[in-house]
Amino acid sequence: MDAKDKQIGTSGVRGQTHDSGWLWALLVCFLVIVLDGFNTTSISFVVPDLAHEWRLAPARFTPVFVATNIGAAIGFMISGPLAQRFGNRIVGLASVVLFGGSTLATAFAFDIASLSALRLIAAIGLGGALPIAIAASAGIIGPKHKVAASLLVTTGMSVGAVIGGVTGGPLMREFGWQSIFIVGGVLPFALVSAFFRVLPAESKVGAGIASAQTANPFKVLFDEGLGLYTCLLWTFSFLVFTDVYALLFWLPTLMPNFGFAADHASVGMAAFSVGGLAGNILMTAAVAMMTIAGNLRLKSALALGGVLMILSVGTLSQIAVPPAITLLLIAVIGAGLVNGIMGQTALAVAFYPAEVRATGVGWGHAIGRIGSFVGPAIGGALLSIGWPARSIVLTAVVPAVAAILVLGALALAGRRIARGFDTNVVTEH
Repeated sequence: MDAKDKQIGTSGVRGQTHDSGWLWALLVCFLVIVLDGFNTTSISFVVPDLAHEWRLAPARFTPVFVATNIGAAIGFMISGPLAQRFGNRIVGLASVVLFGGSTLATAFAFDIASLSALRLIAAIGLGGALPIAIAASAGIIGPKHKVAASLLVTTGMSVGAVIGGVTGGPLMREFGWQSIFIVGGVLPFALVSAFFRVLPAESKVGAGIASAQTANPFKVLFDEGLGLYTCLLWTFSFLVFTDVYALLFWLPTLMPNFGFAADHASVGMAAFSVGGLAGNILMTAAVAMMTIAGNLRLKSALALGGVLMILSVGTLSQIAVPPAITLLLIAVIGAGLVNGIMGQTALAVAFYPAEVRATGVGWGHAIGRIGSFVGPAIGGALLSIGWPARSIVLTAVVPAVAAILVLGALALAGRRIARGFDTNVVTEH
């Protein structure tokens, strides 16, 4: 292990998961994130049925989506500081219970206001659980493999979204829209005990750059020269989330302009999600192999994904291609962008000291959530002024190019900090 991990000690997770136990601990963290992804996306495929049953226009459900995003951002921001104060076990347990219980209660929502309030509360739990699970996974098998472990666990978000998309329709047809929230609310309680056991007892261990007795872990993200890297990482997160959510939100609306019937417009979102999952798996495998070879180049891999995404967007927006090729291009776009979301998480895991890792991961996602508002808003504005669909898709290149430039700046900033401080910052390219 490196000097920093020796200094802080990692007896919490790794000490509890000796030998094959680390595999079980990783699986538990992965399953928590799978349920996080399932519950986060569940409202998107429930709304059409709910709108029909409540006899409301789908647009009336906008407050529900807004509440979900706001709640997730709150959870992301507070999970790290709360874990620093009360310990990972308490905060992790509370987060899972909160999102499980609130999701279960959502099955009894009766109007937009009650649905929005319950989704807000559930999303706070969802946002709180994710950084805790990712930070814990990074400590399970040692510092050498912490990036690969965090990537593997973060893939659970995509797995959960895909499971929701595949099972959501049959569940609702057989048991009604409430079944989605009953399943999504009951399953987290099956993991509560196991999640509690695999988490480190507390995050207040050791001393150094983020000593247990120092104040505000958020402030540590800007201490001792780390501020530049933090700001660049947040910028990268914002840009990636802007592109991801703009395309996810508007792809079904734009698909008829690419030769698809209106009742088949959802295949675009399916292609995007499947591409994202495939990209996640490939990225995790590639990082694991690079780690074994001792030549981790995470930023280079993310930049390559960005380039492939830009080429695919350019082709899709400028050339008329058959529907099968259109879906393939959308899948490549999804792979490049969803890998960016995974990548910003992995960069935080690799860079920040263990005792503020959850705070670093959480705030990166919270800033990204701002992009999840901005991207769809820009897309909607362009649609409202009559821009062609292909031109709107082409605008996705702008944040992608900016994100690649930020990756270059992150590489330079990371090397500069690594030379100046004895921390566990990432030194890959």
